[in-house]
Amino acid sequence: MTGSLAARDLSVRYVTRHGSVEALRHVDLEAHPGEVIGIVGESGCGKSTLARTLIRLFQPTSGQMLFDGQDIADLPERQLVPYRRRMQMIFQDPYASLNGRMTVQSLIAEPLEIAGIGTPASRAQRVGELLARVGLNADHAHRFPHEFSGGQRQRIGIARAIALTPELVICDEPISALDVSIQAQVVNMLEDLQAELGLTYLF
Repeated sequence: MTGSLAARDLSVRYVTRHGSVEALRHVDLEAHPGEVIGIVGESGCGKSTLARTLIRLFQPTSGQMLFDGQDIADLPERQLVPYRRRMQMIFQDPYASLNGRMTVQSLIAEPLEIAGIGTPASRAQRVGELLARVGLNADHAHRFPHEFSGGQRQRIGIARAIALTPELVICDEPISALDVSIQAQVVNMLEDLQAELGLTYLF
């Protein structure tokens, strides 16, 4: 199995008008293929910053990020492309992470289109398969995010995250914005997807 991730002495510092802020300081972690790793801490301690840094949405100030042994901390964008297909993220707020002007079909197919995978027809078929996998109907593909409940929107976000069959999925508090009655359903679905797809999770 592939999809291992390790951070070595990882730090992130933001520069502001009033100086600099150290958001992460000397973080070390390891996530082996097929594992579920949980990062626990109080609000504002840097969990989301760490998640976004590990997937290279944020640039680390120092340290290493090893994906299957390759340090991706300083890779230029072009060289990151193959790694971005193998690492995906589920965001905390399913409404804010989905473009409200795009249909579900466009939202889920977009990663496939960017990666140059398939034809419009095959991508539409793939979207239908992904929707079914996360417990939604194929006809939902033609609706917009505002037409769904919070739990359904998070399912759409999950379908988008697994569209490229990644090996590692970083989950930034994916159920904290959902009703308690829905949280268990989403957790169970994530467990099923891990077993089915052999995913490594970092929560």
